[in-house]
Amino acid sequence: MDATEVESAARDWAAAFERAIAAADAAGLTALLTDPAYLRDNGALTWDYRQFHGTQAVVSTLLGVAGEIAPRGFRLSAKWPAPRLVGTGDTALVEAFLDFDTRHGAAVLVLNAVPAPGGIKARAIFTRLEGLRSIEAPAAHPRGRGYTPDFPGQTWKQHRDAVRRHDDRDPDVVIVGAGQSGLTTAAYLRTFGVGVLVVDRYPSVGDSWGKRYDALALHNPVEMNGFPFVEFPPHYPEYLSKDLMGEWLDLYARYMDLNVWTGTEFVGARFDDRDARWTMTVRRDDGSERTLRPAHIVLATGGIGGKPYIPQLPGLDTFAGQVLHSSQYTGASDYAIKRAVIVGVATSAHDIARDLTEHGVEVTMFQRGPVVVTNVATANLAYAGYLDPATPTALVDIRYGIGLINPLREQASQAYHTMAKAQDRTLLDGLAAAGMRLGDGVDGQGFLDLFLRTGGGYYLNTGTSELIVDGRIKVDQFERIVEFVPSGAKLDDGTVVEANLVVLATGYQNRRSEVAAAFGDDVAARVGDIARLDAEGEWANMWSQTGQRGLWFNGGGINQMRPGSERLALLIKADLDGSIPEAFRKRPKNQRDPVREAA
Repeated sequence: MDATEVESAARDWAAAFERAIAAADAAGLTALLTDPAYLRDNGALTWDYRQFHGTQAVVSTLLGVAGEIAPRGFRLSAKWPAPRLVGTGDTALVEAFLDFDTRHGAAVLVLNAVPAPGGIKARAIFTRLEGLRSIEAPAAHPRGRGYTPDFPGQTWKQHRDAVRRHDDRDPDVVIVGAGQSGLTTAAYLRTFGVGVLVVDRYPSVGDSWGKRYDALALHNPVEMNGFPFVEFPPHYPEYLSKDLMGEWLDLYARYMDLNVWTGTEFVGARFDDRDARWTMTVRRDDGSERTLRPAHIVLATGGIGGKPYIPQLPGLDTFAGQVLHSSQYTGASDYAIKRAVIVGVATSAHDIARDLTEHGVEVTMFQRGPVVVTNVATANLAYAGYLDPATPTALVDIRYGIGLINPLREQASQAYHTMAKAQDRTLLDGLAAAGMRLGDGVDGQGFLDLFLRTGGGYYLNTGTSELIVDGRIKVDQFERIVEFVPSGAKLDDGTVVEANLVVLATGYQNRRSEVAAAFGDDVAARVGDIARLDAEGEWANMWSQTGQRGLWFNGGGINQMRPGSERLALLIKADLDGSIPEAFRKRPKNQRDPVREAA
């Protein structure tokens, strides 16, 4: 197919697709799909994040939502690239972007289709909410001074400070956490005309990064980690340090003129079903408390994990040295020690081991389970689209969205991991010889799957692996530890690995534990696990509706939260507008949902 034929086929498919939906023509829709076919939706058709696997499931879903959502006006996108043919032979796919309208807003459909007699058939469809009719674009440089004085002579700063204090009103939305997820969500909500307040327990915006261990830096290139509305300055390096990230967050909050209360701890909240609002308590750093009544709360307090997981290890309470969870570790210079034991071998364990070793500390890492190791350069091949200056970041993001259809994602992850192992074979052989127990993740899907499934169990090598191969960092197996004694870890052969410091790089609890602590066990049961793959293959409760009305979550990698924050903000705005019908609300996790079970 040449370019003209590809475009014509995409137009014909769009027209036939719209006719079949309008006519509730199941046979017509089926004829437009391969077997199997897949559908993933981010808010456009379901007001939620959903996946449907199999031709019959796709057809029944499309027909089931058509009456309420009213998708129509499918047309080649004015914003996204023209249809194109990707690949050759049996692997050839037609990629097309279609704009369409719904009862309440605007959306986009990403189509991956295979050439077929007389046209194309859809193998995968990804739909995404792009806008709401209720949102009026903010005027650029509105006329005047930007505010109406509350009293004669009031300055802009006096007015702005009063707005930030929320002296005479409650925000519609309170976001807990002034990290990247919280601030980008607030930025979108602000542009949508929603009153939003961000609270953070740290003294300054950016401390969520600045107070972490000294050696921390992003493992993804700067091109992958951009923020909406404001680009990174061109002098920023490829891999951003934790301190630079902290400074950037502070700059971003001020540039976007966001309402942020620092030094403010979220104490707890309860939901009133009668008026669909929260009674929320926050405590300021001076000990005073404030009650807020938002309609929505967004927890943006972590990427994947919640509270640190601290296992009960035999004899650890007798250890004479210092015991830290990896989240408490700062830097080797803060500990006057000669030897350290690290329990765990995932990312934080590697980073801390390297920091200690480079400061002259003897380090032994104890491995609790197999670990996937991939060189960071090899890992970034999975995100190569972000490194192509000719490809806009937003385009890579939306292609990533269709790539998360679970059966297709699993196949791609397996293929990538096989390639990565071959590329990194020399390193992996060296690690195995040094005693590292290597794994392949779940069903051979490597780190890409583990990130979504558990958030741990892998390391993207930035230099620590070579220290292990060279013997500068020792690796042993955790099951060899019989108990901890005052001087260190006693092994099954009677020897003691002496240490002055034990670091528990043992990961984090599910964020569900945060919910239980702040909202109670009942709300935690309604929500269920967070940032774990659900039965459909979605990241449970992230950016989407949850089983508790008015409670939302944001987090994950920056390339995930970037499009996720916009969708989350759109869904909150739609809820405030009253646009989400009861039939489209997510049921509590601890209640049966016959509609979802049937789907």
